[in-house]
Amino acid sequence: MKKLLKPASIAFYLLMFVLFFIVGVYVPILIGAGKNQMLAGGAIILGWGVMFAGIAFIASFFIVYYVPHKIIVKLNWLFLILLAISYGITHLRYLQRNKKRQQEQRETGQPQKKPTQPILYQTTGINGTTMSVTSTAEATNNPN
Repeated sequence: MKKLLKPASIAFYLLMFVLFFIVGVYVPILIGAGKNQMLAGGAIILGWGVMFAGIAFIASFFIVYYVPHKIIVKLNWLFLILLAISYGITHLRYLQRNKKRQQEQRETGQPQKKPTQPILYQTTGINGTTMSVTSTAEATNNPN
């Protein structure tokens, strides 16, 4: 029982959970489990991630109980390196995807998307009067 509460063991539980959540998110992407599911695709992929993480978390208690402490420490380092690699790959894919989108926008001549604010809208007050409300950007430029 003492073995289950050592700092290396607790780190092992957390690393197993996070690493297998990431593995559980990538597996359905690779096999196409969320393809053509529209809005349900994200939930399916998230469900796979949670399922993998939960099973790995429960299994990590058995692994810690039966495997020597020295191997747990080595596995912690291995899992930490795998997490760093998976983060690097994911970040690289994100940067490449954004770069590709920016190039497509430049080629098609589409302007960069900017968030918009309402310029003017009218509301009805409690006593039935109509009030005009302007956005903060419009109000600062217009002295009225």
